[in-house]
Amino acid sequence: MSMIEVINRIPTQLQKIGQNKEGLKLKLKEFLKADSEIRRIVIIASGTSYNAAFTTKHFAENINQVPVDIIYPNMFVHYYNHSLLDEKNLYIFISQGGKTKLVYEALQIVKNKKYRTISLTETLNSPIADIADIALEIGSENEEYLYRTLGYSATCATLSWIYISLLDICDKINEEEIDIYMQDYHSMIKNLMKIKENTIEWYKKHKFELMQKHNFLFAGTNDLWAVAQEADIKFMEMLPVFTNSFELEELIHGPQNSFNQNIGYFILSRSTEDREKARSIAAFIEKEISSCYLIGDYDEASFNVSPESKYFSNLEYITYFQVLAYMLSTDRGRDLTKGIYPRVVDYINKSL
Repeated sequence: MSMIEVINRIPTQLQKIGQNKEGLKLKLKEFLKADSEIRRIVIIASGTSYNAAFTTKHFAENINQVPVDIIYPNMFVHYYNHSLLDEKNLYIFISQGGKTKLVYEALQIVKNKKYRTISLTETLNSPIADIADIALEIGSENEEYLYRTLGYSATCATLSWIYISLLDICDKINEEEIDIYMQDYHSMIKNLMKIKENTIEWYKKHKFELMQKHNFLFAGTNDLWAVAQEADIKFMEMLPVFTNSFELEELIHGPQNSFNQNIGYFILSRSTEDREKARSIAAFIEKEISSCYLIGDYDEASFNVSPESKYFSNLEYITYFQVLAYMLSTDRGRDLTKGIYPRVVDYINKSL
């Protein structure tokens, strides 16, 4: 199965996640029981899992009205002040394979304090799922490639429905409001394949100039900064080339001193969030340095995502980059079934 076929599976898997929202809510309700007060949500994750948590952070904080902290497992295990752990916090541990060593160790630290733990893994048959208070599935169902595309989208979706379920459990949302989220979620799903096809057509027009680029930079704000980080990782590991990502405003501080014509630039924006700043930065890069691609929800963007969703449009934006990373890596002759340096595990192994 090629990676584009995995990308094609994303709408179906997201549909399944939405259909399972009641089962998810029942699991969470049984777990939380009467003690449903949540002071803070703390997520321990790395890589694409971290990006998924970051992507949904704004949504979670807006609807649940509690802070969401996202911590890398190495930082949590070795450098976090564990005296700051709180019994009123909810701790979520994400590991697609369910065997990430440091995520496992982080979970054990919280378990030893008898605080509430949730694992989010691809399969429930994994060490991390085994020791969590409640084990939930990401919904990616055995993704074939190490370079997680389906896994990212599924993790974003599952986290979003966890946050909505927490509201429901606490009687802070009614059925009509839940239905609004569900309709919006379905609008996003229905639009993904259209975005995929539009991206393929866009790529054909820009293939030559993109293939000349040695590096890529990505920038966005709010949750689109998280999407930029995920695009950054996908391009780096799949093409592979060196990439980086920045918050939109930060891009024009120190990073702009390193701009050159060998870099491909992607600026993500929405018409409601820093649109003029994004357009101005893109115009500066385009006129003074090299090709810059403004990825937005308006007609003058280099690529108009044309999102159909209000709450889940980040999954529409990432589709463009998932497809683009696949197209570029294929045309560069990359075999995505193989790692570049598989012998790294002879020196350090991140898995149990």
